[in-house]
Amino acid sequence: MTVQIYDIETALGRTLTIAEQAQGNQWIADALMLIEVRLGAPDDLNQSALVYVVREAVVARFRNPEGLQSESIDDYTYRHGSETRRVTILPEWWDLLSPAIQAEAFSTRPGFEADGGVPDWWVTTTEVAP
Repeated sequence: MTVQIYDIETALGRTLTIAEQAQGNQWIADALMLIEVRLGAPDDLNQSALVYVVREAVVARFRNPEGLQSESIDDYTYRHGSETRRVTILPEWWDLLSPAIQAEAFSTRPGFEADGGVPDWWVTTTEVAP
């Protein structure tokens, strides 16, 4: 199961032009490559999560192809470019693709023994005058 152009069109709510279809196919391949580099073969991942992540990453690129970000202060909005002019997979999408490791994989048990008392160098002796 892979993402197809009609999945992107459905998510966008419009038909893509031939040039946009070529872009979409390239961005789908880019998203799959990013996932494969980080997590291994896409076939080994949860396929429904994979389709969702790839589709949303490509749709996000279509909706904001220049990677513009905006900042609003009161009634003023400032738009500026950013370094997101590529297919980007958000951290929460990575979490969907690679579920948390089970708690048994780590131990919180201390690896040292309990103190045997106060060390000799800590004790100060004071002599009492007769």
